[in-house]
Amino acid sequence: MSNLKMKTVRGSMITAAALLGIRPITMIFDIILLRLLVPEVFGLIALGMILINMTNLFTDLGMRQAIVQTRHDIKKVTQYAFIIVITGSVLVNLLVILFAPPLARLLGGGQPLVPVIIALSFIITIDGLWVVPDGILRRNLRFKEMALAQFVSDLIGSLTSIILAYLGFGVWSLVIGSITGKSLRGLLLWFYARPWFWLRPQGWDREVAESVVRFGVPTTGSGMLRYFSTQWDTWFVGRTLGLTAVSFYSRAFDLTTRISDILTNTLFGQVLFPSYARLQDDRPRLARAYLKSTSLVLMLMVPVSLGLLVTAPLLVPVLLGDQWRPMIPVWQIFCVYGLTRPISTNSSPLFLAAGKPKNNVTASLVVIGVMVPLVVLLIGPYGILGAATGVVVAYTVAMFFNIYQAERLLPGSARKTLFQSLPFLLAGGLMSAAILLAWDAVIALTGDENALALILLIALGALTYLAVVLVVQRPLIVELYELTISALGLDRRWPRLAARRPRPTE
Repeated sequence: MSNLKMKTVRGSMITAAALLGIRPITMIFDIILLRLLVPEVFGLIALGMILINMTNLFTDLGMRQAIVQTRHDIKKVTQYAFIIVITGSVLVNLLVILFAPPLARLLGGGQPLVPVIIALSFIITIDGLWVVPDGILRRNLRFKEMALAQFVSDLIGSLTSIILAYLGFGVWSLVIGSITGKSLRGLLLWFYARPWFWLRPQGWDREVAESVVRFGVPTTGSGMLRYFSTQWDTWFVGRTLGLTAVSFYSRAFDLTTRISDILTNTLFGQVLFPSYARLQDDRPRLARAYLKSTSLVLMLMVPVSLGLLVTAPLLVPVLLGDQWRPMIPVWQIFCVYGLTRPISTNSSPLFLAAGKPKNNVTASLVVIGVMVPLVVLLIGPYGILGAATGVVVAYTVAMFFNIYQAERLLPGSARKTLFQSLPFLLAGGLMSAAILLAWDAVIALTGDENALALILLIALGALTYLAVVLVVQRPLIVELYELTISALGLDRRWPRLAARRPRPTE
C-alpha cells in the first residue's frame, strides 16, 4: 500500500473513530436539549447562526484551502493568510455588533434575536483565530490531532449546554455552549500546530501573496454561493412563517443531515481534500480515489437516509417527545436530500484539489437557480413541506450536474458513479421494505410504539442491508476489510487476518 493511501486510510479511520465516538454522545445531548427547551429557542439559534455562518465566509476567504493546496513557500502563505483572516474577522465581528438590531429584523427574529446575535458574533473572531492552524494540520494530514480537538470541544460544548439548559438558561445555554466549544477547539488546534511560524515576519513576496488571493477569491465566491444555497431557505422560512415553523424546519434539516455531514463534509472534506490535492497531477489515481470514496460514502449514507425516512413516525415521538411531532413530514422529505449529498459533497474537494474551484461556484448557482423559485412558489400553499420539497428537488438537480462536471474532469466517472450507486439503492430499498412489512408485527409484539419497537425495527433494517450488500458488493467489502486491517497494522501481527487474494495495485 502506498504511503499516501496508507495516510488517507489511517486519517479516515482516526477521524471516523473520533467523530463516530463523539456524535452518539452529542446526539444524546441534543435529544435531551430538545426535551428541555421549547422549539422557539432552536428557531432563535437557527436564525442567529445563519448570520454567523455567513460572516465566517468573509473571515476565512478560502485561506484554509489555500494553505492545503499551495505549492509556494508555506511560511509566507500562512503569514499572509493569518493577516487576512484576523483583520477580516475582527472587522466583521465589530460590524455585526454595531448593526445587530437591523440584522435581527432582517432575519425575522425581532428584538429577542438582538442579544443572541451580539453574543454569537464573538464566534466570528474565535473561528478566525484557528483558520491557519487548522489549515496547517490538514496540509500535513495530522488527522489524529484534528479529530481529538473536535472530540474534546464538542463534548465540553455539549455538556455546557445541557447543564445550563437544566438550570433554566433557555436560549443562552445553546449560545454559551457554542462559544465554549469553539474556543476550546481553537486553543487545541493552536497547541497542536506548533511551532507558530506564521507569526514570524517573512518579508513581502508579491507572487506568493497574489497566489493566495487568486485561490481565495473564487473559493470564497463558491463558499458564499454554497452558503446561500444551504441557508437561504431557513431564513426565508423564518421570515415568512415565524419562529415555530423555522424551529421544526431547521431541526428536521439538522437531524437528517448530521450523520451525512460527519461522513461527507467533516470526514471526507478533512481527509480527501488534502489527499486529492496530492494526486492533482495524476488523473488516473485521482479518478480511482474519487470513485472509491464515492462508493464507500454511498454504502454508509443510503441505509442511514432511508432508515430515517421509514422510521421517522416512531423515532420522533420516542426520542424527542410529542411536541416535535409536527416535524415528522418535513424530516422525511429531507431524508431524500440525504441521498444526494454523498456524490455532491465528494465532488467539492475533488474540484478544489484539481484547481477547479469555479466548478463549485457553478454547482451552487444551479442549486440557487432551482431552489429559490420553487421554495417561493411552494411555501405559500404547503408551508415548510413545500420549502423542503423545493430544496430536495434543487439538490437532486445539482447532484446530476456535479456528476457531469466530474465527468469532464475525469472522463468515464459519470457512468461508473451511476452504476456503482445501484447496488446500494437496491439494498436500501429492500431494507426499507423489510422494516415496513414488519412494522405492525413488531408493534404488536412490543405492545406499543416504544423504544423497544424502534430498536427491533432498526436492527432488522441493518441486518437486511448488510446481507444484501455482502451479496451484491462483496469485492468492496473485502477491500474495505483489507484496508482496515492494513491501516491498523493487524496484518503484520496476525497474517491470517489478511484476505487470501492479491491486493489491488495503485
